Amino acid sequence: MVFIVLSMIFLAAGCSTNGTVENKLSLPKNIPDFVQKGDFEKIDWDRTVTEFDTGTRDDMIGNKNKLGIIGPKLQPSKVEKWLWHFWGIDKGELTVVGYNKDTSKITPVLSDGDWSRDGIGGGKIEGADASIPSNVILPEAGKWALLVYIDDKLFDTLVFKINE
Repeated sequence: MVFIVLSMIFLAAGCSTNGTVENKLSLPKNIPDFVQKGDFEKIDWDRTVTEFDTGTRDDMIGNKNKLGIIGPKLQPSKVEKWLWHFWGIDKGELTVVGYNKDTSKITPVLSDGDWSRDGIGGGKIEGADASIPSNVILPEAGKWALLVYIDDKLFDTLVFKINE
């Protein structure tokens, strides 16, 4: 009887929901090695992007005084052009990793299928310290986190709801 009870407790502990992100998460083989599973566990899904005023524009979306975007709202499987704006840096290599909360899909966000591109810079624009244009795409609807890395370090995370 004791053996059965202990077995059931052990089985229930193995099915626990603790660490569900890490258990469901499978990093693509070609993802940059500086992207870690722990980065996904730290996503604050309640901190969604907001529209904010930079003093020169009032239609920037993102996280004020950190990372902002000018461009259309994303739709599944549609390429859009975005102008990324950064505060606190003046150059670097941009890496963007998309993570769908509902499906656990991890994908490059840059439309050419690359995880990264060099070229952040350009001086101050729209109140930001640096910028870079890119084409972006997400393959499906859902709640997405865009993990943005600058020079191999997590810089910020943008959380979006992408509708059909």
